[in-house]
Amino acid sequence: MGSSDRAASKGIPSGDRAADVDPCAVPPPPPAAALTALENATTADIPEITSTTKIVPAGMSADFIVQRDFDAQTTYRAVVKGVSTAILYGSHVSAKRAPPDHPLVKSGEVVLPATIVTLQIPSAVGGLWPQAAIYIFGCKAGQAGPVFLSTITAPLSDGLYSSALVVIFLVGVYLSLAKAAQVVDKQTDKKLWRYLDPVLLTAGSNGKGNLAKLQILFFSVIVVGLVGYIVSRTGILSDLSPTILILLGIAGVGSAAAKATDVSRNRIDFDNWAWFVRKGWLPQGGLAAVNEAKWRDILTTDGEFDVYHFQNLIFSVVVGGALLVVGLRDLASFSIPETLLGILGLSQVVYLGGKLVGAPSCAELNKATGALKDLERDFVTSAVTTPDPAPPAGTKPTDPPADLDAAIRRAGYPKFTAYSEALKNVRIMFETVTGQKVDDAKLQPAFRF
Repeated sequence: MGSSDRAASKGIPSGDRAADVDPCAVPPPPPAAALTALENATTADIPEITSTTKIVPAGMSADFIVQRDFDAQTTYRAVVKGVSTAILYGSHVSAKRAPPDHPLVKSGEVVLPATIVTLQIPSAVGGLWPQAAIYIFGCKAGQAGPVFLSTITAPLSDGLYSSALVVIFLVGVYLSLAKAAQVVDKQTDKKLWRYLDPVLLTAGSNGKGNLAKLQILFFSVIVVGLVGYIVSRTGILSDLSPTILILLGIAGVGSAAAKATDVSRNRIDFDNWAWFVRKGWLPQGGLAAVNEAKWRDILTTDGEFDVYHFQNLIFSVVVGGALLVVGLRDLASFSIPETLLGILGLSQVVYLGGKLVGAPSCAELNKATGALKDLERDFVTSAVTTPDPAPPAGTKPTDPPADLDAAIRRAGYPKFTAYSEALKNVRIMFETVTGQKVDDAKLQPAFRF
């Protein structure tokens, strides 16, 4: 059997048999036959062709610019040879005249007149980024063979492989963040898998869940994932639309403002924190060493459901979902209605307003603790410097007090009573604000007997 007979037996014409196949025929010939005919075509019009992406995305539309003026009388077709071969025609191919404001025209890569040909690339031709040959040609009624033929070679991407690559990247980054959080966490007994919880990963300085930081992580993961997906599909680093920048800005500004509010109203002063640590009321790591972030922290404040948190969370989820769905094609053109964007910004304002008008429990605790320290200092100073009016046998009136009773005799009951009453109030406030119980043994004044 000769080579021509073997080729024919496989359904692929060769030699002079290829010349019998017209890629412009109606209906079109099989993809393999059309490809062979184009490889052997001898048309004189071979315009240059430029791809608008470095990688051609299979399963999506792709634009190519042919250095030839658009002709409404020409029918545009294409053959794509990747993992498999496909012939594109009819609704799978569209063409229009390239506008002067096209980025490739403005950059000088394409000279007008030119034609933009959009191909709906089938998923079947894609794979692990194989090099593909793409033939774009034009046909005219009553004329055999293509009136022009342009060829370009480019890698083809597959949606499934691109998604898998992005998922692997995001998992790697997330595991790195979790490991970093484990290293710096003041609670050293947690396993690595616990830090995979995004609420624990974004916990605030008090160790509890922080909605503003969780929101930043949420939008950042979505944007990074979408950028990575678009790069793996098209080979181009996509620009970000103004809407996305506003979303990230809202989240960032909201987080910074919430942190500033917490510092000014809901944070224990450093002097008071050191006093609590010396007393043994707090560990050296502070509240972060005893609190554990939970999902309920995102929607509650002081143990009660917080409608401000809920409003901010629900609109963030809605916008994030829209970004994930719409942004898969092009982040540069992603937009949401201005009203919805305004609602998200208003939710941040309401969230911050709720923090401002909320009960400033830490501020009250700081004030009460400062007054308690003054009373303690006054009591201790008087107990140390005042001679004992009734020293025990064998001691001098100026000897340091041997016990609390001796300190009370020296300083006087009014000062001890004022200190004790203030201490009881601070203890109640501390246990309410921090959720930490204080043992009776940790209520002694600040000196050794």
